Amino acid sequence: MRAGGIALLAATLASVLPGCGAPDPPRELVVGSHAVRVSIPAGWEVLDQGRQILIRKASAVLVLQDLGPAGPPGIRREVERAQDLWRAGRVHEAQWRMKNVPVPRDLFPTPAHSQAFWATWSKVSSAPSQTAYADLELVFAAILAHIDAMPPRELPTLADAGLAGLGHDQRRDVKARRPRTIDGREALDVESWNRLTHASPQRLLFVLNDGYLLALRTEPGADRETVKVFEAMLDTLQFAAGRVADGARR
Repeated sequence: MRAGGIALLAATLASVLPGCGAPDPPRELVVGSHAVRVSIPAGWEVLDQGRQILIRKASAVLVLQDLGPAGPPGIRREVERAQDLWRAGRVHEAQWRMKNVPVPRDLFPTPAHSQAFWATWSKVSSAPSQTAYADLELVFAAILAHIDAMPPRELPTLADAGLAGLGHDQRRDVKARRPRTIDGREALDVESWNRLTHASPQRLLFVLNDGYLLALRTEPGADRETVKVFEAMLDTLQFAAGRVADGARR
């Protein structure tokens, strides 16, 4: 076969088989509290919406989304951020963080533990805006001590909460869960489908990154090309050192 024919064949295969040919250069993205690098194939548009990024081509869509603090480590990170903000005089931002941290009820072994935690928490979240940080330093320390006493939550439990938050309800069932490691971080690759018909499959990845949960997902019923792009992104996803600082977008 002549050289021109070989080049034409290679170009044809690359257009038919996503992922063939030269690798796509990584893109640097900020998704809520996560700074990541990931390869996105040419022809796919990237729409930055702050806490989520849409990656789409025509009607095909992938979503990369920050699901927020997950379990005691994530709650601790949010309280530490609020503490730093209050110390810096950014009281309204600190209280916004405190009022928006999800704290699941099952983290408290007894109602008494729950009452003690929320009584301490409210001393910060409901404090007058002119309250000096020095007057709350011991209260912050008590909140962190409460958090450190909470039982850990494993990634499958966090993923279940993530699924529920993304609208996964009784109409869908989990077909498979595959533990993975993404850039040294614990991850879970989940495949779901319609509970009754076993149609409309969906792929979702949950990655635990320094106490925060990041999700990458297809839409239900995604076509083969979209699933291949999803899998290629799993293979190239990396996290920047550390997290986005307290200015992470809401």
